[in-house]
Amino acid sequence: MKQDDAQKKISGLVSELQKHADLYYNKDAPEISDEAYDSLYQELVSLEQAFPHLQLPQSPTMQVAAKARILDGFEKSTHQFRQWSFDNIFDWEGLINWHKKITRLIEKKSLTPSEPLEYIVELKIDGLKVILDYEKGVFTRGSTRGDGTVGEDITENLSMVRDVPATISEKKSVSIFGEAFIEKKQLEEINKGRIEEGLDAYANPRNLAAGTLRQLNTKIVKDRNLKVFVYDFNSNDVSFNTHDEELKFLSSQKFNVNKQYLKTTDIGKIQKFYHDWVTQRHNQGFGVDGLVIKLNDMNICRELGYTAKAPRFAVAYKFPAEQQTTNVCDITLQIGRTGILTPVAELKPVQIDGSLVKRATLHNLDEIQRLGLMIGDTVIIEKAGDIIPKIKSVIIGARIGNEKSFSLPKYLAKKNILARKEVSIAGVSSWYVEGQNEEMSIRHLAYSASKKVFNIEGMGEKNIRALYGAGIIKQVSDIFSLDYEHISSLPLFKEKATKNLLDAIEQARETTLSIVISSFGIRHVGEEVAQIYADNFTDIDNLINAKYEDYINLHGIGSQIAESTTHFFSDKKNLEEIEKLKNILTIKKSQKNNQDLQNYSFVITGTLSDFTRESIKKFIKDSGGKVSSQVSAQSSYLVAGEKAGSKLKKAQTLGVTVLNEKEFIEKFVSKK
Repeated sequence: MKQDDAQKKISGLVSELQKHADLYYNKDAPEISDEAYDSLYQELVSLEQAFPHLQLPQSPTMQVAAKARILDGFEKSTHQFRQWSFDNIFDWEGLINWHKKITRLIEKKSLTPSEPLEYIVELKIDGLKVILDYEKGVFTRGSTRGDGTVGEDITENLSMVRDVPATISEKKSVSIFGEAFIEKKQLEEINKGRIEEGLDAYANPRNLAAGTLRQLNTKIVKDRNLKVFVYDFNSNDVSFNTHDEELKFLSSQKFNVNKQYLKTTDIGKIQKFYHDWVTQRHNQGFGVDGLVIKLNDMNICRELGYTAKAPRFAVAYKFPAEQQTTNVCDITLQIGRTGILTPVAELKPVQIDGSLVKRATLHNLDEIQRLGLMIGDTVIIEKAGDIIPKIKSVIIGARIGNEKSFSLPKYLAKKNILARKEVSIAGVSSWYVEGQNEEMSIRHLAYSASKKVFNIEGMGEKNIRALYGAGIIKQVSDIFSLDYEHISSLPLFKEKATKNLLDAIEQARETTLSIVISSFGIRHVGEEVAQIYADNFTDIDNLINAKYEDYINLHGIGSQIAESTTHFFSDKKNLEEIEKLKNILTIKKSQKNNQDLQNYSFVITGTLSDFTRESIKKFIKDSGGKVSSQVSAQSSYLVAGEKAGSKLKKAQTLGVTVLNEKEFIEKFVSKK
């Protein structure tokens, strides 16, 4: 075939395949069979192989074309680079204060930025964060954010997304960060089909996108036409001086980058951009729940680093909460895992910013009094930070006379609940169930099996309720005594699900002291307090044998926590359960954090032999030191492995002490 003819043929095939892909994926109205589509596709592949210089950028062959198949499940995926959340601001005052804080940090670190500071302001897409790993230009792994360190491996599903290229021109290793989402029109189309089939509609695009990427059938993922906006990346091999350059790099690699961002040195312009988008966001095909403001100078960003949970150089500027009015149909009490009774307003369902809201927390009984809330009232509902529905106020003038006050004694008597009142130091009243309650037990078991504690996959609240209702489990230790016969006897558990659950339980047996303490269900003791106890007492017996004074003398432990801890360990039944857990679990002994390196800042470069890059960073951080990605005059040491490059030269120029790996071990590791 002549080149001119091949060019016309390739162009025609690309257009035809794009048309049929649109009919199939977007309109759910295919005009040709899958076999016919595959035939056209293979013809295009053959022509492009014969005439590679004629391949068009928009060709379907430039997109991932993996065959859909059923997946068995998702593996855990450890991120190459830690993933962070953003701190939030909500108004002009918050923006000004954050800008001042950034300025103070830069001055404190004696950094010399170009004046004034320059910011990049991007839209905060309401979707599911995904991490796309490329090795030598090839997409090798895709995962969810998870807990920031470990997520779910959803490579197969992300390979179905057309915005995720199979290859990029950058041949080094990079991790790309983006937000996966489904457009609003796609949600409407899917919901229309579900309603016609008698199924429940999806609440919002974000939930649909998240649920889609966790599908085990990749064809469903392929059919739903997910999209991905990428906004950042990390790499040990690729870096730029500004975030603006990073965004341009991502675009050059054929990623979908949202072009509607602002570059400015003027805080006032950021505020104007914010107000413009507060109204514009509803006109977009995708969900937007705020802005993300980042320093443009990447060298300063690297120096500022991170807090325990968020970058210091960036912040999320959340949009005002959406509000709607609706009616309070009833007020009920929800029993928590430690027995606390939380009032909940049962609402006439209402849509708020794309989500169907049916309930709103009232936090505590004092909140009912503060609002002057009655059953039957018309109320204003808002989603605080676009997440948690809450009642903002009661419209007193809308009352018609048949509203009823909530009576706690009548409610408790009707539900046959015995409860007692506790008043916190701040004067807030809370009510707790007396003794042990079935609902408390179920919620405690569900919490203990959740990701926050033992992280037992396949043991969600629904399955917990089934096992509890059948009398198979009553306390946490029972979970680790489950066998195949116990689980498979229930209709919810098929053979594969039973085996998977048993595997997850087995993996959870080896755990940490802080996790075990969290599982006890001590009132007011969550993950943070459990970690404080683990760090200071190092094993369970030390914790049990401690006294009230030992607890309250710890930084971060108040009288309420100390009292509840003392009370918990005075109960013989609790001690018996703890003894069972000690015999069932393998508990790693907790070590107090060593702070020998708290006054030092390290930069790591080159190839190490005894340490991996991540393990040496962990050692330094666990010992109180800091790790930076860039050498500066403030760096204490550069640890240089083999093939150390420009960072070594810069350290020598700045007079920073250079240690090889052996010297680092002798100086800081061997003496521990």
